Amino acid sequence: MRITTLFGKLLGLQGLWVRSVRFGDGELRINVKKRAKLLTCPHCGKRKRGRMSSSVRSWRHLGLWGSKTRLEATIHRMRCPSCSKVVTEQVPWARHDSDFTRPFEDAVGLMAQKTDHTAIAALFGISWVTVGSIARRLVKELLDPGRFDGLRRISVDEISFRKHHRYLTVVTDHDRRRVIWVGEGKSSETLGACFEELGPERCALIEIITMDMSAAFKKAAREYLPNAQVAFDHFHIAQMANAALDEVRRSEVRGLKADEPAKAKAIKGMLAPTRYRLDNLPEKHQAAISQLRPTQPLGRAYLLKENLLDVLSCHTNPIVGLKQWMAWASRSRLEPFVKLSRTIRDHFQGIRCFLEHRVTNGIAEGMNSKIRMLSHRAFGFHSAEPLIATIYLCCGKLLLPELQLL
Repeated sequence: MRITTLFGKLLGLQGLWVRSVRFGDGELRINVKKRAKLLTCPHCGKRKRGRMSSSVRSWRHLGLWGSKTRLEATIHRMRCPSCSKVVTEQVPWARHDSDFTRPFEDAVGLMAQKTDHTAIAALFGISWVTVGSIARRLVKELLDPGRFDGLRRISVDEISFRKHHRYLTVVTDHDRRRVIWVGEGKSSETLGACFEELGPERCALIEIITMDMSAAFKKAAREYLPNAQVAFDHFHIAQMANAALDEVRRSEVRGLKADEPAKAKAIKGMLAPTRYRLDNLPEKHQAAISQLRPTQPLGRAYLLKENLLDVLSCHTNPIVGLKQWMAWASRSRLEPFVKLSRTIRDHFQGIRCFLEHRVTNGIAEGMNSKIRMLSHRAFGFHSAEPLIATIYLCCGKLLLPELQLL
């Protein structure tokens, strides 16, 4: 077997011949030639004869036998009749505007789905920024254009990726459990850009959208999704109930601190016990909770919180139970719970949608946890673009070719 044939089989790349092999500057350099005679436009795929100029380029490939490997080939420029501009031809072994072969970039992408960019940069001998550039090229090529088809239930949430209020809006498909769109910002215009990309026909098919009580997200949903019901996650309602309970407790402490400091200290120590549900109350807190009375503001606030969480988890007449709770809270003479009852009344339709369909924003919260992990293991991102590419790569269920690296 000739040495060029051997290296051709070792490379495992389609559409080329190996012409020669040499060692130079500590690298294995393999000179290759494209099999196809016609030149291919990298933008529209138009194929034609004729060339305007030629030059020799090289592409980094996966190492062979522990040696850094590069492919060298003559590449041509062409005038594309469809694009009406001069472009560099597309070669089958590398993506356009890349200095790396497809297997090299696929290997980087596979590693980026599993570990941090710093480790990948050290493993492959490239820079941290290059890892992000490769991720963007992979996402541009492999992101499924049909991910918007057949959408019925989606979730929307925002996540902070840098200080000074730098946010991303993340849209997730409930049924296929994957991120389908990410944009920088958290305004109604940001979410509206997603719905404009979907188009009116696909927007009309969406039945349920889950979100927090963001006014911006509500505005975008109202404007673009004519047939969708908005469902507010019960997690945020429970969070507001706990916040109202804490405000009642702090108000009691402030009122008693001057005249009855011992009693104020005891109420201040009720933070941990009142955070627990009554059914899951540890033994060490049972004595403290048993001393609460409905006639006391803190005892009444604890009962209101517990009753609301019971209603949210109840599957028998939860709408009736919620209306009764709002009436009770509005008469409780506890301002934080009076305010909470007004908030629930203002968002009643979204909460009712949750109670009827039992669809939550938990999948979006889970994706946010994964996105935070991606950001933390990369020690943060300076801009949104590389983080968005990483999110699509790791949370968008992109399928990369299987490679045997070792």
